[in-house]
Amino acid sequence: MPLSKGTRYGVVTRGVKKIRLAFRRGTNQVIEAKNLESGATHTPKEFAKDRKKSKYMSSDTGRVKVRS
Repeated sequence: MPLSKGTRYGVVTRGVKKIRLAFRRGTNQVIEAKNLESGATHTPKEFAKDRKKSKYMSSDTGRVKVRS
């Protein structure tokens, strides 16, 4: 997926996985996340779907998030 000009990138390590994050210009909003080992990409459409999910229960991990 082509990203806009001026997109900033950063790489984070989660365990042994390296993930490249693409940030929207002028903000700290992540617009794309890509696993550098497998090539799997989390797109803006998937981020929107995740925002609609409950903040207190994650169906992927089965763990309950603690309210802050």
